[in-house]
Amino acid sequence: MHQHHSSAVLTVVARFVRRVPASLVPDRPCLLLLVGGLVLPNALALALDTVAGVPPRTSAIALYAAVALLGGLLPGYALALLGLLALAFDLVFAIGRMFFLDPDALLHLITIDVLKNLLSTPAYAASALAVVGLLLAYLTFLVRAGPAMRQGSRPVFAAAVAALLIGDGLVNGSSAYDFGALASTGRSFESGSSLSGFDTLPNQPRPARRVVMVVVESLGVLRDDGQRAILTAPFDDPALRRLYTVTTGTSAFFGATASGEVRELCGTYRSHREVFVTEDPTCLPERFAARAYRTVSVHGYHAGFYDRVHWYPLAGFQTSLFGETLGSRFARTCGGPFPGPCDTDLAEAVGAELAKAGPSFVYWLTLNSHVPVPQGSATPRQDCGHKRSRFADPEVCAMVEIWQDLFTAVSRLALAYPGTEILLVGDHAPPLWRRAARTAFVPGRVMWVRLAPHPVVPAGLAAAGP
Repeated sequence: MHQHHSSAVLTVVARFVRRVPASLVPDRPCLLLLVGGLVLPNALALALDTVAGVPPRTSAIALYAAVALLGGLLPGYALALLGLLALAFDLVFAIGRMFFLDPDALLHLITIDVLKNLLSTPAYAASALAVVGLLLAYLTFLVRAGPAMRQGSRPVFAAAVAALLIGDGLVNGSSAYDFGALASTGRSFESGSSLSGFDTLPNQPRPARRVVMVVVESLGVLRDDGQRAILTAPFDDPALRRLYTVTTGTSAFFGATASGEVRELCGTYRSHREVFVTEDPTCLPERFAARAYRTVSVHGYHAGFYDRVHWYPLAGFQTSLFGETLGSRFARTCGGPFPGPCDTDLAEAVGAELAKAGPSFVYWLTLNSHVPVPQGSATPRQDCGHKRSRFADPEVCAMVEIWQDLFTAVSRLALAYPGTEILLVGDHAPPLWRRAARTAFVPGRVMWVRLAPHPVVPAGLAAAGP
């Protein structure tokens, strides 16, 4: 499939080249202009297109071309500075679209600790090294070849730029990247909490004493019906079905994890950075607290990420348990780009909260299925990496195994605490790098699963039945 996309780009370029008059065949200055304006700055993206995929980069390609056309008109240092700014723009917008983040949100998340964790992941470390190497080569080229680039043929360069822009649109113009937070503007609201009826629980005369919401990292909607059935198999346990009605569905998402949290907890597509400033939302934790419930959040990563330490109390959480306190409870740590306690271990912390006296609303944000997913980090159920596996892509397969471990842990909680209302819902679709993996999921949708306890018939009424 990747070879097909790459050949499409080459075909488009070849058609343009064939139409260029012989008198315009690139000479040395023109070649330098092509290298400095198109080849070098876009080399990493073109390489990734052969093995993975990147979002459309129309603006970045045009910026690189504009910088190259300034060669010979500006001093080398000024040209290099513009090239650096163009590359920074390219990275911020490409990474933001890949992970459903607007640029402002992305820049707010980048800290020394986060970078340290990301660079400890081989895939991200290799990408960072490639970017640094490309940057040095690109800026050096601009400084040294800038004056010579000025003599390059403008018609040939314009034809090559047009070819690359068209090829980028053909290869990377996928709707799978178009679900950042800004894309929610003008869209009618929906969420797993609203579609499943879970958000009406605080309004009921006698809601369940125990209520649990689990927002599952990257739980998208698998396109294949058979794969979805395999994923949800832990909820087919007959003992569970005797106690609960299990319903599933899908809902829209816009933005990254924090947007998914606010969507499910507070019933809005607004960002966590603005909703508590410009609005006064009545979120689920606050609504349950008004009914004298204990409200607790559980998350294995540190409290400062996404500024949760500040907005969780505004949403109504009386107690928040983060990685700083949870990590010491468990002997092991699960890896990946955001290391912390293993989700299956955190089920114990959730259970401990449910075991306390009085009614409780427990919110659990999972951690271990962040991309890239470490291979072999879950119970090996699906023969990942083998031809006999139902999941052809090994990373999708690894994610399914992590989710199945989580679903199994939630099923055990449901059995251990009968009568608990439970909702599991994805925050966003998996931001997988490779197209084949990303297209295994329905764009713009997340999955939800609700476990609703069967009504308990009072003993007297049961005895008085027909």
